[in-house]
Amino acid sequence: AAFLGDLLTYVATSFQLALAFPAPNFGAALTAFLTIFAVTQIPLAIGEGILTVIIWDRLKAYKPKLLDKLGALAPNEA
Repeated sequence: AAFLGDLLTYVATSFQLALAFPAPNFGAALTAFLTIFAVTQIPLAIGEGILTVIIWDRLKAYKPKLLDKLGALAPNEA
């Protein structure tokens, strides 16, 4: 979810920038912005996805009552 959220944010931003700066046309601008964002944002999205999984696993291991109180666990995980 963290990985996809990051990527969708930058895809949406690329569309917005291509609409704002459609030089020479929208398709070329969109391709350029997606390429520029991909270089930096794909590695960041992967890292954030891994970090989210690590933190979630630690919370489940050490503070399951907190996650249960927040309603973040499925009934069979509590």
